[in-house]
Amino acid sequence: MKNYTLILLFFIHALIYSQSVLKNTDSIKKLSFAELDEKIDNSSLSLQEKIAYTDIYYKKAIKTDNVFRIADAMYHKALIYPGKSVQLKYADSIISVTKDTPNDIYPARGYMLKANYFQINLNLNQALKNVLIAEKLSKSRNNFEQNLIIKRYIGLIKIELGRAEEALPLFIENLNYYKNKPDKSLDVIFIKWVLSDIYIRLNKVDLALSYVNNELKTLKDTNPYYPYYIMYKGICLNLKGDYTTSKSYIEKAIDLLKKTDDLLNLSICYYYKGENIYKGQKDSKNAMLYFEKVDSILVKTKQYSCDIVDNYTRLIEISKNNGNDKKHLYYLNRLIEIDNYFKSNNISLSKNINKDYDIPNLLVDKENLITQIRNEKLFFIAISLVLMLGLGFSIFYVIKVRERSKKSEERFRHLMEKPILESTENNAQLIETNEKQNEKEKAMDLPVEMVNEILKKLSEFESNKGYLASNLKQTDLAKQLATNSSYLSKVINFHKSKNFSQYINDMRINYAVNKLKKDKKFRKYTIKAISEEVGFSNSESFSKAFYNNTGLQPSYFIKKIEENEKQQKS
Repeated sequence: MKNYTLILLFFIHALIYSQSVLKNTDSIKKLSFAELDEKIDNSSLSLQEKIAYTDIYYKKAIKTDNVFRIADAMYHKALIYPGKSVQLKYADSIISVTKDTPNDIYPARGYMLKANYFQINLNLNQALKNVLIAEKLSKSRNNFEQNLIIKRYIGLIKIELGRAEEALPLFIENLNYYKNKPDKSLDVIFIKWVLSDIYIRLNKVDLALSYVNNELKTLKDTNPYYPYYIMYKGICLNLKGDYTTSKSYIEKAIDLLKKTDDLLNLSICYYYKGENIYKGQKDSKNAMLYFEKVDSILVKTKQYSCDIVDNYTRLIEISKNNGNDKKHLYYLNRLIEIDNYFKSNNISLSKNINKDYDIPNLLVDKENLITQIRNEKLFFIAISLVLMLGLGFSIFYVIKVRERSKKSEERFRHLMEKPILESTENNAQLIETNEKQNEKEKAMDLPVEMVNEILKKLSEFESNKGYLASNLKQTDLAKQLATNSSYLSKVINFHKSKNFSQYINDMRINYAVNKLKKDKKFRKYTIKAISEEVGFSNSESFSKAFYNNTGLQPSYFIKKIEENEKQQKS
């Protein structure tokens, strides 16, 4: 029900912040890898201590020249920066150093890190892609625990897709495996937290509350999951209608989450605080303040969650009742924007997800918020939104047309200001046979004398406007110049900086531009006639080449010339 992505790495290792600093580094450097692992896995370490321990671990690993020790070191470092680009960097490095010598853990763990990075950054398609790669690798190595972790990822995706009942057995399987393993206590706490969420989604709030209450009996307030269990107790109490008691738990969770970077779960707490005020105190004005805080956080972080949909339903409802059309339309648009984001992700996932995971057919059962809006009798607001979007599109279109017209005018002036030349290409100059030029010619693997001869003939070809011949092919021109097609191609590519087709088409277009500028009779020709006159086989290929060369359509260019001449006469 809430945002797992920002704390997803807790089921592998926990990260928590404190005020202590690392001491006695000399003695720490003497610790074994197993002892350093135990230190790094300590959830009470500060960020600075985590960094210090992982630095020592990394330097020690480098000295062993063992790729798996080095991979472990990079893995520890990656866990410090969930969702940051450095996490992706370390994940890629882990994959790179272990892919040629895989073991039971690597490189699958690297792909899991990548999946976590993409899931935190709301790129579910890439997250799933990397999970499936990790699944294939771990299955091939018979790594049962890695497969359980992958099932958690799949379970979380099922929850996001509204299939909590399908996620339930995946997490029950995880719980049954980890509950008797004392060294996996954080895993068990995480799994139970997700199970409480699943039961809430399945409308089994009492069962969810029992999980929460049982854990809170022994959970210390220093545990990284403590704020989330407090938060969930507040949510369960809200759903049971105990708004007064829920208020105290939600406010406590808000104070705890403010000390973290988990803004999405903080925003969910604000939503339930607003709900407690709205339903318990019947105070829509003050409730609106907290619902708006939720939107403010989502806009700032550019995050989306299907668990915030009800927040926008409330905002739309209150704005409508207050007669505030501006806010009403804004929040309606935000709701559709969020819905569209999840629709696009759902479609993408449905095309790529592995059938082994039995993910539901998203195309059949994806949520449609526009239908919800119609069911809530907000149809006339939707019509207003359509009109507003239509107006916005019209304005956008007008602006684009003006910008396009301005650019076309500038391109036209540029073409008109260019001097009219009889030849569309500068006369080719013979190559200086100096040492530097000889080095360049070696790249073509042709004698300088031969290149000079071809360039000389090309110059004559251009002066004689041979490019105006229709259906001119490279082989035809090569025969005319008494050379072969390969040599001709090399010389044109090297000295004209373009391929044969571009070379011929550019000269034809330059010729057409110059003739249109000075020949009024030529301007009276149809586009088809002009295209044939300058060597093109049809008007479509001529128009395309004309536009690629000038940025203008030939019809527009002719029209502007005629308009200019009329203005000059008047």
